[in-house]
Amino acid sequence: MNTKKLIGFAVLGTTLLLAGCQTTRDYAFSEWKEVPIGKSRFNVPTASNIPVTKLEQSDRNNGQVQNERWELACGQGLVTNAYTFDVWFTPQSEQELADEAQFRDTFETSNVTVLKTYPITSNVNGKAVGYYADAKIGESSQCKVAKFGFRATNGRKIYDNDRGGIDSIVTVVYCGNADFDIAKLTHNISLVDDRDAYAARVMALPTPACAMTRTKTSGAQGGNWSSARMGTYDRTIAMTWGSKLTDGHLDTKVSLKDYGGTLEFVGPNSSQCKAQLSVTKNDAPTEGTWFANCTKGAFASGTFTLDDKRNLIGEGTDQDDEGVEFTLWIPDNKV
Repeated sequence: MNTKKLIGFAVLGTTLLLAGCQTTRDYAFSEWKEVPIGKSRFNVPTASNIPVTKLEQSDRNNGQVQNERWELACGQGLVTNAYTFDVWFTPQSEQELADEAQFRDTFETSNVTVLKTYPITSNVNGKAVGYYADAKIGESSQCKVAKFGFRATNGRKIYDNDRGGIDSIVTVVYCGNADFDIAKLTHNISLVDDRDAYAARVMALPTPACAMTRTKTSGAQGGNWSSARMGTYDRTIAMTWGSKLTDGHLDTKVSLKDYGGTLEFVGPNSSQCKAQLSVTKNDAPTEGTWFANCTKGAFASGTFTLDDKRNLIGEGTDQDDEGVEFTLWIPDNKV
């Protein structure tokens, strides 16, 4: 994930949070504050098939509007939500969310190309309005976006004129290698009833440990990502995975694109594993991040580099804080 793109996601998500809320006069935000994922007011960590790696909260209108922002897969996406717990958004906001042209304009003014759209008409709590869509962001053409409102609070609120209008507005921006089931998220997002029980449930989720981008010394030698062969082909990866896999040479299905790619192999405990690669620096020395998950529960993440001989060298840790290292030679793009 390009750093500039992640910053753009954050700015876009915050901007969209501001749109449509006409409940009170003071729109000042408090500072975003990072909190444990288990303190999520809404069930995004379990409703999303892409792991949540960071949660931030803020509010405005003296706490009348509660905002949450979930980072997906170490920065490959963001989900933001504005929730008015004792009032609701205006009918005009609902009309705007139902307008496909306005949905497209909202994202396209932020340099997001919206492709096919899908209307959102229901949620587990009933009423929902808005759209999700396939999208293109920069050179990445397999992205997802959404903006929709839904009723998170069952029953009437404290005011007599409550007619069940939407009280939450959600935006989603995602551009990762793993398929994102965004329809599932839009339908199943809801308030968390028992916070303590939910925190325990979140603790059991496999969550990647996001690696810090390593700083290379000036003049460091390395390969350029454009020199690597793109497409899908078979290779052998040399990998060690803590005590779970030592001195492994694994048959690997490689699928590379200009922004990263995937590696599929049989890993710890003979489980099927898929590693997602995201290039953060394309020119030499190429750098990036990776995370892998396996069908029997193993999970790991870290960083990688490409040396001048096109050896893709990765290192990181798994869910038990055991070291994971791998080396994969990638053919020249002329082959």
